[in-house]
Amino acid sequence: MKTFYTIILLVTTTFPLFAMDEKTIHVEGNMSANRSWMDYTSSQELNLKKLLELLSRSATGEQIIKEAQYKASRTGLTLQDVIRVGESSLTDTTLVRKFSPHSPEHVIYESRSVVYINKSLAWDDALLDLAHELTHYVYRESFNPYSDAFNAKDFIKGTIEGNGGEVQAFLTECRVLRELFSKTIQSRSNCQKIEDASGQLSFKKAVELFYHVGSYFDGFNKQLVKREIASSFSDLKDEKINFISSAYGVPYPVAALMEYDLVVSKVCENDKKRLAYMQQGPKRGPASASDSQEKFVQNYSARCGQK
Repeated sequence: MKTFYTIILLVTTTFPLFAMDEKTIHVEGNMSANRSWMDYTSSQELNLKKLLELLSRSATGEQIIKEAQYKASRTGLTLQDVIRVGESSLTDTTLVRKFSPHSPEHVIYESRSVVYINKSLAWDDALLDLAHELTHYVYRESFNPYSDAFNAKDFIKGTIEGNGGEVQAFLTECRVLRELFSKTIQSRSNCQKIEDASGQLSFKKAVELFYHVGSYFDGFNKQLVKREIASSFSDLKDEKINFISSAYGVPYPVAALMEYDLVVSKVCENDKKRLAYMQQGPKRGPASASDSQEKFVQNYSARCGQK
């Protein structure tokens, strides 16, 4: 039996903060604007089911639920298996890399995602967060940080404006907000800022808002210039910040670069272990294995700055 070593890399996707002061949702029973959605019953399972039922009352919510159910079913899971109660609302994606110590050049990758909803939120905020996080879960494209193509520019853009990124998740929230909540509640959100002249939600305007980084502009732009990617972010401006990453407490472009550096650091740590297995292995072998090891060493040196 072969022994496999598993190296796990955790990637967290967080949600933008809604500017909603009034808490109102037209539902029955023990639901209250001043109480957590977890206070509805003593059962987490029942509370999650109720949250999903409320979201399904929205056409947008119903569609995202169906797509999330389908994705979960492809791995033998139910939607309840991938939605959990947490300290904050986020989508955790774990990349599992497996390789045999006898053949460390051969790698198998697996990706798994879990959605968490903040247990302290009122019903309306929890419902919007669920719509947001399910968008990440369904549409966010998997990335391989061990790939030669993994880079800061694509990671930042993918996090914000890519398929299943923050902009798309925010637009999902806004659609659910329009379909389920009163005009008074809608007026207290950031959704009105991304309406075009006809009142439709604009993806382009949302992208622009996410790149407003306020006082972080100079420092962040210096980082982009240093990495020779500043020209790829024409929407970056020092205007008022609209969205803050709850994981890092900074605007999303800044948070994305911080996340990228954290991921690369973990990748280098893991690759160092893999390189050690390669160097401890037999010195002779097929030419293809030798070439693979040489390429890995070159990539490791280039990415991690080590010889």
